[in-house]
Parts: sequence; C-alpha cells; structure tokens
Amino acid sequence: MSAVLLHGCGRAGFAACLVFAWLPAVAAQAQAGVLPGVYRCWSFNISGGAGSCRLSPPITIRADGTYDDVAAQGTWRARGNRITFSESKSRGPGVVAGNRIVFEYDFRGMHHTVTYVCQDCGGGGGTRPSGGAR
Repeated sequence: MSAVLLHGCGRAGFAACLVFAWLPAVAAQAQAGVLPGVYRCWSFNISGGAGSCRLSPPITIRADGTYDDVAAQGTWRARGNRITFSESKSRGPGVVAGNRIVFEYDFRGMHHTVTYVCQDCGGGGGTRPSGGAR
C-alpha cells in the first residue's frame, strides 16, 4: 500500500482507508472462486480404493491469503479455478468447484483423489458438496 494513498486519509479516515486498500485483494480471491472457511475432507480414492476421511483434520483458508492444515501453515494462491498451498509437500494444486476443493496427485506410486468440502464458508457453507458428483 502506498504512502500517497494513506496520506490523503487523515486521522479520522485512516481505518476506512485501510479497509478500502485491503478490499481489492479479498475481492480478487473471491472472484477466483475460493471461499475462505474451514474445509473438511469428504472423500478419498487411492488407486481405486475409496473411503471416507471426514474425521481427518481440516484445512482452514483465510481471506487474508493464509491457510493452515495439520501438516503446515502458509499462504494460498488462486488462479482461475486452481488453488495452490505454499507449504504443501505431497499434493499439488486443487481444483475449486463450488464449495469443494479436489486434489489429484500421485504419491508413492499411487494416484490419489481427495475431496474437501467447506464446512463453514461465511455462513453459506454446508456439510454436503455442491456442484455435481464427488
């Protein structure tokens, strides 16, 4: 944020200026289709073997561009319908579809497909995936 932008705010309007300077970054992430919230593992498939992972720890995605999961904390970035986590070591980018994020990756010679569903996305989340089949 530039000093010129904040200079014109004055003391009374400083907080408002900070909010307005911050909003474009949040809006850009929302436009990319990523809803900040708590994402729970909904299902997995490992080389044809499927199951439930609903008791696995969640991924928390914040509007400020940070995230955390059981293994790491870092930043996330969205481009189009893809989301990438800075500190993820095994899974690659996820595909965002409605209130779901689907990861497909190969690990230890096996293909993994793992679906996370937003449990709490700004009050509009739910416990079932939207936007088609899992």
